[in-house]
Amino acid sequence: MPQNAIVIEGQVRIPADIFTLEKFREWAHSPEFPRSGWISYIGGEIEVEMSPEELETHNKAKGYVFGGLLAWIQERDLGELLGDRAFLVHEAADLATEPDILFCTWEALRTGRVRYAERKKGSKRYVEVVGSPDVVVEFISDNSVQKDTVLLRERYHRAGIPEYWLVDARGEAVDFRILLRSEEDYVEAAPEADGYLRSGVLGGCFHLTRTRNRVGGYSYRLLSR
Repeated sequence: MPQNAIVIEGQVRIPADIFTLEKFREWAHSPEFPRSGWISYIGGEIEVEMSPEELETHNKAKGYVFGGLLAWIQERDLGELLGDRAFLVHEAADLATEPDILFCTWEALRTGRVRYAERKKGSKRYVEVVGSPDVVVEFISDNSVQKDTVLLRERYHRAGIPEYWLVDARGEAVDFRILLRSEEDYVEAAPEADGYLRSGVLGGCFHLTRTRNRVGGYSYRLLSR
């Protein structure tokens, strides 16, 4: 007999019994899990995004920010940077999601505050990032406003993640924020006189710029000092 399920847009079939973190993790690593779209487990709810990434204001922005961060981190040997499709799990925050970018310091990995985990013991296939990375970056799209600015903000805070970077490139100007964890919530890093934002985790200041390229599209630069 077919298992009861929720079907979204005729593309995603969510089994009716996966609304716990452990059940979601099992499903996420099974052959039945969709290989396209972004599906998150956030406090007992399943968030699904099936739309392709908008190229100019999401995909490009993400790529340039990743490149800028990677150069900064590698030059200073600060830790490891992971791109999207890295599966982040935090049990106490009741969260499983795939951030656009996440960063783990060597200290976090050495002490076990965050670890790469197998789902099948002994497989040597590390498919989960379990614990509290030091920085998580999300790029806002039309379908992710609530998830990125409210739901994930709350869960990342519960997970003890020190910095949450948010980028919204959909408007006339790029909205780039570094949110710093306080006791109750995240607070925005105050911009310096020239617009740079300081990251305590990365030990520098950052500014995201956007210009038109020679064919009329966008080019981004993550400036740092």
